[in-house]
This record gives sequence, C-alpha cells and structure tokens, in this order.
Amino acid sequence: MKRPRRRAGRANECYELLEHLLRRQLPVVCSEPDDIDKILALRSAMLLQAQTEPTVVLRTGERRIARAIVTAITAEGRAACALHGAATPPARR
Repeated sequence: MKRPRRRAGRANECYELLEHLLRRQLPVVCSEPDDIDKILALRSAMLLQAQTEPTVVLRTGERRIARAIVTAITAEGRAACALHGAATPPARR
C-alpha cells in the first residue's frame, strides 16, 4: 500500500496506517513487511482485527509473515484515530 508520509516515529506510522485503513473498504490485504509489522502491533493493541498467514522461517533464520488481511477496525481503533487526529498539528504548506 502506498501512502504519503507525514510524520516520523513508529507509533505515528502505526496511527497513519490505521487512519489509512479507516478510509478503505475492508477487508484489506497487505503484503508489505513494514505494514504487516504495524498491523501486528495494532492488532496486539486491539485497535483492529486481522488474520495473518503462518510465519515462515527463511534460510537466514529470519521469520516472515507473507500476508495480513485486515478485517475490521475496532471501536477502540476508531476512538484512537479520532484522538490522534485531534492531537496532530495541521500540516505546514
């Protein structure tokens, strides 16, 4: 998924992905490793519901999940986006 980047920081990147997912029709399939990591973090915080494919161990020993499917944004996720959006200063032009 290609999205414009606005702010730095891992937590802000997770909120940006959550905000992006709120604007999309669900389910959304993600295959970018960075997005999958954010989806796992958001799922562990119970801000969204997602299914993931089983973890694959590569020859290098690295573990990878090939795909995540976001099926729902929770009420907590919507509230977090609303709070985050209210706390975000307007973009400079």
